[in-house]
Amino acid sequence: MRIILLAGVAIGACMVGPAAVADATADRAARDLIERPQVCGPAGPTETGAPVASMVMVDGFGTGGFAVDTASPEAQAWFNHGVRLRWAFEHSESVRAFRKARLIDPTCGMCAWGEAWAMGPNLNGGGNDPEVQEQALSTAREARRLARDATPMQRQMIDALVQRYSGAKGSRSRRFAQGMDRIARQNPADVTVAAITADAWMMNADEWWDDEGKAADPGITRAMNILEQALAQAPDDPGAIHLYIHLTEWSDDPHKAIPYGERLAALAPGASHLVHMPSHTFYRVGRYRDAMMSNVNAVALDLRYDGLADPPGGVPGMPLHGHNIHFGMGGALMAGGGDEGLKLAEWFLATYPDIPARNVWRQVVSNNAYAVYGRFGTPEQVAALKEPPVSHPMLRISWRYARGEAAARAGDAAAVRAEAEAIKLLRGDAAFDAGPMAEERRDFTELSQRVLEGRAAMIEGNADAAIAAFKRAAEIQAKGEEGGDPPAIWYPTRRSLAAALLMKGDAAAARDKIQELLEDWPGDPYSYFVLAEAERALGNMDAAAEALRLSRVEWIGGAMDLKLA
Repeated sequence: MRIILLAGVAIGACMVGPAAVADATADRAARDLIERPQVCGPAGPTETGAPVASMVMVDGFGTGGFAVDTASPEAQAWFNHGVRLRWAFEHSESVRAFRKARLIDPTCGMCAWGEAWAMGPNLNGGGNDPEVQEQALSTAREARRLARDATPMQRQMIDALVQRYSGAKGSRSRRFAQGMDRIARQNPADVTVAAITADAWMMNADEWWDDEGKAADPGITRAMNILEQALAQAPDDPGAIHLYIHLTEWSDDPHKAIPYGERLAALAPGASHLVHMPSHTFYRVGRYRDAMMSNVNAVALDLRYDGLADPPGGVPGMPLHGHNIHFGMGGALMAGGGDEGLKLAEWFLATYPDIPARNVWRQVVSNNAYAVYGRFGTPEQVAALKEPPVSHPMLRISWRYARGEAAARAGDAAAVRAEAEAIKLLRGDAAFDAGPMAEERRDFTELSQRVLEGRAAMIEGNADAAIAAFKRAAEIQAKGEEGGDPPAIWYPTRRSLAAALLMKGDAAAARDKIQELLEDWPGDPYSYFVLAEAERALGNMDAAAEALRLSRVEWIGGAMDLKLA
């Protein structure tokens, strides 16, 4: 897996659950996110003290589950629902569902297995607390004691799960993956076993792909083989599709997941996260409008689930709700989807109004909400944005950035430059370096400043100054990967550099820069617009017409302007 500078997989939703990162653990938590970023939003606690008996079974979570050692149809139904919730990354709700199955049938060993499985490590980084793992081990051992009527394969699954929580910590995930792999090889037609095994190998690998998109760990190669074999047998299995989208996203061929992603929402129409999941593929391959709409729908489903099931913490407490909003805003920014983007941005700021001062992640990811206002908001909407408090410098920078982008749309170079200078002053404050993620915050802040400096220079017709500003912004952004899961820096700053080069009169360099960045940001409509202008300047009218056509494939906004590229 790639480690991405200020990217969505590490920050993207980066709501870090509903609670702030405690001061004592902020540095460690931030470091963990950088070293082992989550694949889909923030880690949420998989242990829950929420009521179980009153839990409601919401429909639309697709298929999943298998016959277990219970004579109770109701317990079996709740077990199956727990499996479906687990593959929908509703980890806490999955734990509750398995507990409800156990409440109905206390003798069900596999129901205890399900609870222990759902409590444990997951691809979003949850389930790793020692206290949770101790409780999961106790529950897995209880499952072993109860499972007299389970099948031989299911007892093997329980034994493998015990390995996940016991013995040397450094080998637990590997031993669990190996144990499940033996079961998978003995039962190649079992899609559930295949998905659990692939999931285990994915969690065991420190890195999934190298810079060329080739597998960087043998377990990833094995996971890919397992999932492709499973999908050949069961192409409509939501859990296998979910994992396959994640696994292929940063591989050398993310397009392989397109046919699966295109039907996943229909397979689990009530599962917010599964409706969201295709956007990982869509954004990666340049289908920004589809990425936006997948998340507009996912946000609506979160509200529906809250109304039907009344989960603990409500909508703000849903660990992946912020991820859905952020991803939708990212798609809107790239596609020019101002109407939907502004709705999402308004909802984001209303849902998370009191971001803790120490929660740097949530402050950084809020940038997309402010960027939406800057790129699409009316002057009245931008003026109505409340200035964040001094205690939240990252939010203040994003607020300044929004005002600067809005001023750039109005052609007011002086106002744009004033916002850039204000950001520079914030960055120069000695107190700014205090706290976690100092380097990341400095990079994010300088990049925001340079973009606005470049915008002002473009309005003024100062190509040299614009090139210098955008070149520095691109250098900062190049510290990590671009494209894919929406980054906090919402667009490829190289396209602004290309526009500045074009203003300078170097159309060939502008064309080369756009062709280079389209490898990371395929389908970017604004980049194709810049490319069309470069080809026109070079006298390549057919190429210009084709680039202009491509610029309209994903763009649903208004007229494009090189000064705003």
